[in-house]
Amino acid sequence: MEKGGVFHSTLFLIRVLKTGSGIKVAAVAPQKAAKKAVDRNKMRRKIYEAVVPSLSKYDGKSATGYHVIVFAKPAAAAAEFKDIVSDINAVFVKAGILK
Repeated sequence: MEKGGVFHSTLFLIRVLKTGSGIKVAAVAPQKAAKKAVDRNKMRRKIYEAVVPSLSKYDGKSATGYHVIVFAKPAAAAAEFKDIVSDINAVFVKAGILK
């Protein structure tokens, strides 16, 4: 991931690495974002649920794929789901994953 790029949004920080084919996504909710493990797990599940519709727009026809790590910022804990989805879409477009 040192060779990849870093992209910021209001709710998330993502690290992207271009790889072979396909796309893999990991979600991280640090303790700084939510103190309780239950809240961090809920946040990770929300991130995964928000990524699914975003990736349906990924054409996958290009020769390169992506490994993506989505780090939640503390503001993501209080965000509504629709805000999470729109922020994920915006940061994926900024990273060049989506058009």
